[in-house]
Amino acid sequence: MLGIYGTAVSGGTLFLPVSLGLSGLWPMIILSLLAFPITFIPYLGLGRYVLAGSTEGGKDGNILDTTIEHLGSTWGKILIALYFATVFPSMTVYTITLTNTIIDFVRTQLGLAEPSRWVVAPIAVFVLMMLVRYGTNTIVKIMGVIVFPFIISIVIFGLLAIPHWNPSMLATAVNFGGAGQLMVDVWKGIPMLVFAFSFTSITSSFVVAQKRHYGHQASRKVTQIMAVAVFLIIATVLFFSWSSILALSPEELAEAKSSNLTIVSFLARKFDTPAMAIASQAIVFAAVIKSFLAHYLATAESAKSFGRFVLGLSEQKLSSPGFSSVLAMFIFWSPLRSPSQILMPSI
Repeated sequence: MLGIYGTAVSGGTLFLPVSLGLSGLWPMIILSLLAFPITFIPYLGLGRYVLAGSTEGGKDGNILDTTIEHLGSTWGKILIALYFATVFPSMTVYTITLTNTIIDFVRTQLGLAEPSRWVVAPIAVFVLMMLVRYGTNTIVKIMGVIVFPFIISIVIFGLLAIPHWNPSMLATAVNFGGAGQLMVDVWKGIPMLVFAFSFTSITSSFVVAQKRHYGHQASRKVTQIMAVAVFLIIATVLFFSWSSILALSPEELAEAKSSNLTIVSFLARKFDTPAMAIASQAIVFAAVIKSFLAHYLATAESAKSFGRFVLGLSEQKLSSPGFSSVLAMFIFWSPLRSPSQILMPSI
């Protein structure tokens, strides 16, 4: 459950309050009510699809194995290629983001000279790779450990914003453009919700773990765990979002969007309080690390399936340290080659 939370509530979630607030009060209310079904129903369907996959013959029964089993090898290879092409770039973005976040933290918060990317990147990636070298179960446990302080941080941040609430957002309830514009604003906001609460990268690994642990009871457990996880995600993130939005005016939200700042970055700068500065740093670092771990699971899963079904590699080679080393080298090289201008919004 905490693995799902850790994947869903990540860097993208930090931009949700800005986009949600700019939609206006009535779209905010409607989108908040739609958040649970829009998130839970599709992922429950995806989970049940993975549950339909067999684990016989040494297969994991993940989303890629299930596709090949039920739709054939051609569609399986297409999905493998698309899946890998989706999750691997996303994972490397988080290594870049973590490197840039550390550099920005040292420069802006500690007031020290900017460290070299060639020093920061290897250290950051080495630490991340040390976290993932012990396998899926360890990664999920690590994410669970990170999730608790993350939940506490965003709740504290929401509480810290309460004294700064103001009625300026209520003015958007009057001038909202009528029913037609309201429907357009809600329609435009749905992709934002999908992105903010996405945990696609861990769904397959999560369901496979439940199949191994619970066997025939896996379907019931997947539904129960997913329902509780999504409820926790929606409840905490919407509290954090609404509290942050009510602490700003529509004009300030527009300024945050134009500056490409997360809501925690903007509030920390505006109110300049030590508690907000500490909470904002904790939120950003935890979000980046959690997102990397989740995308690493999906990348490793898709890379092995790509090697197995497309390249025809044996299970022995796929499980060898050499295969993991090749993947690690790609991850290691990404933040070194990426331009330093690709920055996580500074706090």
